[in-house]
Amino acid sequence: MEVYKPMKRVSRRIETMTRACVTCRRRSWSAGRLPAALLAIAFAAMGMASAAEAQWDYRAPERLHQDEPLFVHDSSLVWKYGNGTIMPVTALQDDAAPLPPPPIPMTPESGKVELVKPLVSQEQEYGEPLEDFNVQFLRTASVLLTPGQWQMDVGLVYAKADYDFPIEVSPSGVARADLKRRSLFVPFALRYGLSDRVQLSGSLPVGWASQEFSSVGRFDQTSDNGGIGDLELGVNLLCREGCYGYSPDVILSFGLTAPTGDAEYAVNGLTQATLANGVWAPSAQLLFIQRYDPIIYFYGLGYRYQAEREFDNQNVFYGHQFTYNLGVGFAVNDRITLSASFLGLFQTETQINGLGVPGSMRELLRLRFAATNYRCGRIVEPFAEIGMTEDAADSVIGVVWTY
Repeated sequence: MEVYKPMKRVSRRIETMTRACVTCRRRSWSAGRLPAALLAIAFAAMGMASAAEAQWDYRAPERLHQDEPLFVHDSSLVWKYGNGTIMPVTALQDDAAPLPPPPIPMTPESGKVELVKPLVSQEQEYGEPLEDFNVQFLRTASVLLTPGQWQMDVGLVYAKADYDFPIEVSPSGVARADLKRRSLFVPFALRYGLSDRVQLSGSLPVGWASQEFSSVGRFDQTSDNGGIGDLELGVNLLCREGCYGYSPDVILSFGLTAPTGDAEYAVNGLTQATLANGVWAPSAQLLFIQRYDPIIYFYGLGYRYQAEREFDNQNVFYGHQFTYNLGVGFAVNDRITLSASFLGLFQTETQINGLGVPGSMRELLRLRFAATNYRCGRIVEPFAEIGMTEDAADSVIGVVWTY
């Protein structure tokens, strides 16, 4: 029994030492492998962080504004950042559309090289055609209406003229006489486009006229009359269409005045107030219109023959009339034109029974200013005329509406 116990103790020590060695080995293996595992995990985490940084810039919120879009590479993602939108980068990487090929040069029969334009249908039109309203201040003397187009004028005009001249006083002596004429009328007019180069017109004034003939301390005679004036018919022919800045439009006009109103000639005494002249009067005028956008010049000459007529058993011939005019129009825009013109008329001596009447030769010079405005499908034209000589009316003011 004594021998057995020492052996048993030795065996227990050996077993205890063996177990301790195994435990030490296990601990040493774990201590050796743990750092390597930690390093592997660290490297893996760094790799994932690098990949995430390539797709997402964590510093971007510090630089981006509220309205600035953000971009990611994943085309399946559409995120929100504030009020902005995170769009995939591939949305900006689409290929651009190919440019159209340049026009192909071709050589026509003339031998000049031109560019072939894309084929466009001749019937295809865009927008409304641009109408030329800047010449409408010459609508009565030019050819502006298309075939079948009508134009009508109405308005209100007031004219005033004062004359003074010496008269003989019996038994001997000279006194001053004054003649004052006033008229207020509506200038009715119609125009019709017969063709591209022919325009017809007709006008008839309707209103009131007053006349006063007086001499201080001797007599004072007045006369008032209402009704219509003389009917005027006309035709305008576009003889030549000009080119802007190079050549003028040439327009030939023919007119005829018919004595539709009440009128008489004062062979002895005072003529009654009237809006008419009382004689047949054919006329012709040649007008030139030169365009330098936005300025338009016009000038012309004319002639008017006043037929002889019998008044109170006396044959009266008023004389020949020669007219001339010169003016300019300035287009403020495509709807408003300001114009100024000089109008002249020279009339030869009046004859009674073939004998000239002393002092009957007249020269009427006037200045006319107007503003022609196109508005709401109609034309509104206020105007004023100033007489430059004693024979011309002192002033004429009015406004005309054209429909």
